[in-house]
Amino acid sequence: MLARSWCEVAPEDSTWDVLYADVAWIHEHLQYKNGARMSDHQRVNHFANHYELTRKDLMAKNLNRARRQAAKKHGKEAADAFDIVPETYVLPNEALMMKRAFRERGGLWIMKPIGRAQGRGIFVVNKISQITRWLAERAKCDGENVCVDNYVAQRYIANPYCVGGRKFDMRLYVLVTSFRPLTAYLYREGFARFTASRYTCDKESIHDQMVHLTNHAVQKKDANYDAEKCDLRWSVRSLRQYIAAKHGVHASDEVIVKITTMIVNSLLSVVPIIIHDKHRFEMYGYDVMLDEGLRPWLIEVNASPSMSVDSKTDYELKSALFHDVLNVIDMEKQFVDGTETPRARVGGFDLIHHDGVVIEQNLSLLGGLNDDREHVLAQDRLCVGNTRFDHRNETSCV
Repeated sequence: MLARSWCEVAPEDSTWDVLYADVAWIHEHLQYKNGARMSDHQRVNHFANHYELTRKDLMAKNLNRARRQAAKKHGKEAADAFDIVPETYVLPNEALMMKRAFRERGGLWIMKPIGRAQGRGIFVVNKISQITRWLAERAKCDGENVCVDNYVAQRYIANPYCVGGRKFDMRLYVLVTSFRPLTAYLYREGFARFTASRYTCDKESIHDQMVHLTNHAVQKKDANYDAEKCDLRWSVRSLRQYIAAKHGVHASDEVIVKITTMIVNSLLSVVPIIIHDKHRFEMYGYDVMLDEGLRPWLIEVNASPSMSVDSKTDYELKSALFHDVLNVIDMEKQFVDGTETPRARVGGFDLIHHDGVVIEQNLSLLGGLNDDREHVLAQDRLCVGNTRFDHRNETSCV
């Protein structure tokens, strides 16, 4: 910011141009109603009811609504486009439905508190008695007037795509500058976050977070974690290279097309309900997981993705990311061309949807293999502990 000749002003100073803060601060200090108390040029980094997408229970509800409406208007194929999250129930309200699904189809289920982040409060269950016991304990606490989180129970993706035996998810960055019309960009420099331990769904590992949770805040607590030597992360470009080497370039490209479509459909599911405001924009942190069939699943959407850094690579990514966010919203009017059409590419951001049209960029998205832009995060190998995995195969090397 300082390099761009910007300066920080006090919160009470009304001359600010961009306010970038987490949702809690903004809810407490800023009026949300239709840009109240803001000048025409001022921009804030959250939409008023962003939680329709970023709260786990509301995201599932809105996707279910979009799926029903698509089925009614256009049939099953259109409805399937919104089938992008694992089967989800909100507890305790939908406990009976969740138990019925458990009895009918069994499997592993992952329990997530609605209002927390960074893996806090998450656990995995494989017996209905565990659900019954948890509900009873929660009801007891609630009866004592203790503040108790609601949870979502999701069918666990028990067949994740693994690299070197390790489970991972992807953190992708999506910038929405408008919901009327929907205008969305996808950042090319996302990354995959790996677990410290090899994946297994054996009952002995059911409570081992190092096996089941890919959250970096959890995994960096591993005794062998060293961000400078091995931060358990891969660039998306490296992941694409790995998938292309193992399954072919077409399969790698198809994954990106599916992920882009999934992101657009998740945004479309909340277009009818998001309070649009010309003063608002939002950078979302999308968490996406692949199953062994290379099908992407949307795990959650974060309203305030972490901008803290713990390694040189992390610093390079997030500095460039924030720089490009400022370029897209263009407060300095560097890119004014007299039209209302957004630019197709701004730094690391690619336009993926505008005014009802999905932008066909496909192969250059998310670190395209033929993209000539410098990828500062591209790495040849993933290291876990003292083992490194070449992205061209799964042969371990020291």
